[in-house]
Amino acid sequence: MVMKLYKMDFSPPVRAVLMVIEVLEIPDVEMIDLNLFKGEQFSEEYLKINPQHTIPVLIDDDVTICESHAIVTYLVDKYGKDDTLYPKDLKKRALVNQRLYFNSGILFPCARGAGSPLIFKGAKGFSPESIESIKSGYVFAERFLSRTPWMAGDHMTLADICCVSTLSSMDAVMPIDEATHPNLCKWLKRCSEFDFYKKRNVPGLEIMRGYVTARLAEIAKEQAYIMGLKLYKKDTSAPCRAVYMVIELLKIQDIEYVTMNLKGRDHFTDEYLKLNPQHTIPTLIDGDFAIWDSHAITTYLLNQYAVDDSLYPKDPKKRAIIDQRLHFDNAILFGSLRETMVPVIYDGEKTLRPENVDKIKSGYDFIESFFTGPWLAGDSLTLADICCVATISSLNEVIPIDKKQYPKLTAWFEECSKQEFYKKANVPGLLLFREMVKSAELE
Repeated sequence: MVMKLYKMDFSPPVRAVLMVIEVLEIPDVEMIDLNLFKGEQFSEEYLKINPQHTIPVLIDDDVTICESHAIVTYLVDKYGKDDTLYPKDLKKRALVNQRLYFNSGILFPCARGAGSPLIFKGAKGFSPESIESIKSGYVFAERFLSRTPWMAGDHMTLADICCVSTLSSMDAVMPIDEATHPNLCKWLKRCSEFDFYKKRNVPGLEIMRGYVTARLAEIAKEQAYIMGLKLYKKDTSAPCRAVYMVIELLKIQDIEYVTMNLKGRDHFTDEYLKLNPQHTIPTLIDGDFAIWDSHAITTYLLNQYAVDDSLYPKDPKKRAIIDQRLHFDNAILFGSLRETMVPVIYDGEKTLRPENVDKIKSGYDFIESFFTGPWLAGDSLTLADICCVATISSLNEVIPIDKKQYPKLTAWFEECSKQEFYKKANVPGLLLFREMVKSAELE
């Protein structure tokens, strides 16, 4: 009789069983998918098989097993060619068993406590308690792996297969900090290199990650709508375009945009001065909260609405580098743009002041020296790139970047220009700025 496995691939316990089946090369397993979203686990037929209405469930002839750890130990005992995965030595087996109970009693409740309310019960995010539980689970796992390279000794066992299905899921919810948990990160990387992991864990993991990401994005949109986001802006403004690009990347919708006429002094009205005493743009209103300065706005939006920290990492060292670039953009790059263009736009000057031209070129010199990788703050796109490219793209309209003198800046600017968020959220306002510069008829 062919074995049957009741499953849903996004489930960490199911993925553990799938990996063991792959490692043991067990053929002819009938895979029966259950749709938990439709409540198929509560059908009368399924409840007769498993009164706990959980997955996975394995049926092998007249044996029905309803728990992933019990399933995998059964499979290894019955189909394993040797005892590598689940040693017969009593002390070694006891250690593996301890890690399996650790997974079922500590790690999986952490993953379930964070993911289940979000995915199945409409929670508005991860509770502080669930995040603390995940952090605690990481601490325990790090301690285990500080003693041995694998969860239960010097080679891979069932302990690793079961724990990695859960820990990879937890990492999708709250990424493991390599600085705090180096051994755990190294172990996870080693596990991820096995073919059984790639074939049987990754597909379901990505499905789960998709559920979480989609739900968090949905929550962000709901919150934005409920809170009533309003942005006071002017499209030619580089700081405003930086905010647009972040909004585009976060896919925040239902924002009320209020265009300001600076020449008409809209920013000096009593109403606006109550919101922003500095009378600058952009200004963001989120419910009863008002914040101005594009850098403060973009960091707020990322902290409030981003589904991960890739654009503005929580790691203190990585964030410090980004913050340095943001202050550089504010004080040096935008400072030179503002000082150059205000006399042109508001005072009608037809010649750029030499000292301002020098400041722009000095900004180019500095930023050229910042690059140690393809992006301004490392190997991946961050908020530093978004804010700086908004300003650099405007400066380039005033003093074009010399490609020979600034090869790194040029390559970075070209790469930024290829990004969809740049094309959609920066280019329209940049073209208006270009026309403004042309209409000034500078000599």
